[in-house]
Amino acid sequence: MDVARSLIATALWFIAMGVIFGIPSIAYLAVIPIGVLAFGLLIDPPGGIEVERQISKTSLKVGEEFSVKVRVVASRGFGPVIVREHLPYEFVLVEGSNVRSFFKGLRSTVFEFEYTVRAMKRGNYSLGPLEVFAGHPFNLKPSRWGVYGEPTEVPVLPLVALPKRVRTPVTKSPLAIPLTSISMRGASSTDFKEIREYRPGDPVKFINWKASARGGRVLVNEFEKEGKKTILFVMDPRGGLVGTSVENPMEYGIQLISSLAYYFAKRGYNVGLYVMGYGKLIMPSSGMRQLYTIVKTLLELEDVPPKEESFTLAVGRLKSMILRYTPLIIYVGNVISENVPSIEGGIRKLRGLYKLKRLPFLLFDISVYQTIDMDAGLLVELKKRTIHRRLSGGVYVLPWNPAKEGVTSVVTKTVRLIR
Repeated sequence: MDVARSLIATALWFIAMGVIFGIPSIAYLAVIPIGVLAFGLLIDPPGGIEVERQISKTSLKVGEEFSVKVRVVASRGFGPVIVREHLPYEFVLVEGSNVRSFFKGLRSTVFEFEYTVRAMKRGNYSLGPLEVFAGHPFNLKPSRWGVYGEPTEVPVLPLVALPKRVRTPVTKSPLAIPLTSISMRGASSTDFKEIREYRPGDPVKFINWKASARGGRVLVNEFEKEGKKTILFVMDPRGGLVGTSVENPMEYGIQLISSLAYYFAKRGYNVGLYVMGYGKLIMPSSGMRQLYTIVKTLLELEDVPPKEESFTLAVGRLKSMILRYTPLIIYVGNVISENVPSIEGGIRKLRGLYKLKRLPFLLFDISVYQTIDMDAGLLVELKKRTIHRRLSGGVYVLPWNPAKEGVTSVVTKTVRLIR
């Protein structure tokens, strides 16, 4: 109401000056502020707001761009309107602006704008209702503020990088999958194997109802399985709280596992996943549904510190599954000095389970220190080389520095190793 008082004061001043100096034309100027005040009191700030949003993609991968189109309708009132779209921290504005303004005239006004963003991190995101501020042109009435429109879900999947075309050499591979690592959850053949007790996940069609009735418990027919060998990914989030929320060992590890899981699942391999500290275990299986389950699990991993769980303890928990599938284990994490004893303890346990000269174990050490500080990163890399020599006895260590090498190159190297 300060503006109203100012207009009234201005009108009284014109009248007073006209009377004092005896000049009626000056007094007539009071009509201007009085008219502005009257007009301002007759109109309201813009209202009748409706907002629609359209996005170019409903699902995208890390690093991909998508456009957002916003349509705003103001059917009542008169004055300026400011529209603001709140973006998640992990979205980078590439083109355009997510904050726009326009002026609502006397007629119904439609305003449209568009901008482009890039998703920098996997996760399930939501573009919430848009914030709209509608002001009075003369500030004679209170402004209006509100949120309009429906939220839009935007899932961002981990980046899946395919390997470059490689020709597998004839030479002996330093890393081999055990010959006994056959598919235990692939397609069933017609060869009967045994009658066993029901386990969660068994198809209902395999239940042997007669045997179950005689034994007083649920029994199923088990048949010999068809399929290829098994790969188990073990993700270690310890040491992952390095770098930014977008570039850190955990995020790069998710990209690597998603890419390798896609490659092997497409080729009929059994793939499984265990995430240390989060209690996430996906039993090995084949097919694209299994790949979807793995990617979905990785997508929904929360950005909270995991519970303490050593690799030694993890191997103990996975013992029965390892004995059943004898998989190639691919360990993915940031190897630091504090983790080395537990990794060595887990390797010793694996030797006792596999009883093989060459342990089917591939260790990925993801290091992002050079992306933070080049000089400090070089010192960390020198220390890591010592750790790698310490761990390399019988296992294959593959260091990965994302600042120097892309995920496609790493996947290609891995594909050449595993056969």
